[in-house]
Amino acid sequence: MALKELSIRNFAIIKQLEIEIDDGLTVVTGETGAGKSIVLGALNLLLGARADIDMIRHGEDKCDISALFDISNLSNVTSWLEQRDLFGGDDEAPQRHCLIRRVVRANKPTKCYINDQATTLASLKEIGQLLVDLHGQHEHQSLLRRPSQRRIVDQFANHQAELDDLAKLASQIHRLERELKAVAEGNSDNADRMELMSFQLNELDEANIAPDEYSDLNQAMGLLSNAQQLIEGIELAEDQLFHNESSNVTTDLGKQINLLTELAEHDKSLNQSTDLLNSALAQIEEAQGSLSASLAKIEKDPERLQEVSQRLDTLINLARKHRCPENLLSDRHQTLREDYARLENEYLQPEKLQAQLQLLRSQYSKVALTVSKKRKEVANSLSIKITDQMQGLGMQGGRIEIQVIDNPELISENGIDEINYLVSTNQGMPLKPLQKTASGGELSRISLAIQVITSEQSSTPSLVFDEVDVGVGGKVAGIVGAKLAKLGEHAQVLCITHLPQVACEGDHHLAVNKVSSANETYSTLVNLQGEQRTEEIARMLGGTEITDSVRATAREMLGHSATDILAAS
Repeated sequence: MALKELSIRNFAIIKQLEIEIDDGLTVVTGETGAGKSIVLGALNLLLGARADIDMIRHGEDKCDISALFDISNLSNVTSWLEQRDLFGGDDEAPQRHCLIRRVVRANKPTKCYINDQATTLASLKEIGQLLVDLHGQHEHQSLLRRPSQRRIVDQFANHQAELDDLAKLASQIHRLERELKAVAEGNSDNADRMELMSFQLNELDEANIAPDEYSDLNQAMGLLSNAQQLIEGIELAEDQLFHNESSNVTTDLGKQINLLTELAEHDKSLNQSTDLLNSALAQIEEAQGSLSASLAKIEKDPERLQEVSQRLDTLINLARKHRCPENLLSDRHQTLREDYARLENEYLQPEKLQAQLQLLRSQYSKVALTVSKKRKEVANSLSIKITDQMQGLGMQGGRIEIQVIDNPELISENGIDEINYLVSTNQGMPLKPLQKTASGGELSRISLAIQVITSEQSSTPSLVFDEVDVGVGGKVAGIVGAKLAKLGEHAQVLCITHLPQVACEGDHHLAVNKVSSANETYSTLVNLQGEQRTEEIARMLGGTEITDSVRATAREMLGHSATDILAAS
């Protein structure tokens, strides 16, 4: 057992349903519109289907769906939960059960939970795929689409890792092809740009500009161009301050300090003034030395002045050409080098891209051929199995052939193969494409044959079939029910059906009824036992009145075993 309990609240016309699911085949029946398929719609929503606020029961602000699974023997599920630290914390051994829940709220985000821990919708989908394999009532229509046909073959081939590699390699190949095209279209423009940049680089290389050269030249220019004025000014200041015979600042200040020092012997408060004047004298003497040093550094060098002036003109002209400030010429030079190197790399890139592309194509071809070989092997085996199932579903003489045609020149995320389903529905008739041959009923039975085979090989513990018996009836319907019952011997099977021949094969029987009152309409669920089940099968057999004869037929149908039906077929 995997799915133990399903709880549905405020979903569509369902107000509240609590469903316990047992091992074997459980059938769900009910009159049209009672809500039996809504039960599976709720389960599908729980497993990650797209949510819509219209799903919420009228008058309510949210719907709440949860399911409890027994995972005692599901190591892949326990491993998945362990990796994500999503085991529950209740008193029971957490490895035994898994509770998943989804709440859809009006005008608010959906909430998802695994073992009462908030999680993402993607995680809900992942674990749902490990727990439930749901076959919808319209899957026979999807069988006409090539992607669905390919997925069936790939599912049996069990080579998902190789398919993931193919998708990744194909994406890389297509990206490189786009890059090559872009490079080819842009190379002529790059050549013109590189020619201009080469000229600019040569010009800047010859100029050999140092990082702070413009600032240093400006400073030198200020000294050289004002040397005479500076010399005359400093000499005048020195003469006035230190070399004037009538008034020398240091001599005069020294005299005053001596005078105050003598007076301080009589008035100690003068000591503070004397200290300040001594400090001023020291600073004046230091200023004298600084002026002498500055004067010694100043040169009148007309040749150097001309040289600096010409260099500044060169930098100013280069800055104007390159449209940047003079002090950023060195940075502009470095940027130009980098841009040129990048363009040069792009100009030479086609050879590099072609080498990468050739390597990727070789890797892709190797994986694609492996996948193609496996697909052909599986297609042959699968054709035989589906044909065998078709024989037992009222299509005696019918057969199917799955063709895998490889095209080594093709590169797609799905490989190099075109997969075709060819069908003959009658003895002696030629094989023709499925899309052009099978009627709706035949297509439904072929789809069911595939689903039965898929389910037999599925590792998913719970299999759900939503009216997959559409389009069949009579003896074939009985065979369909018998096959589902056989599946129930090694898996938990839940099947919604409108056929009494299928319903009577269930190990357990649930009936959905719609209850209407003046104020509301809602669905209820009943676990049928004994005569209740006989009455439901009799109702499904039809007629305006359920007679004793119809009840007798229902009891007879309930008494037949799946083994007897399959043996008779």
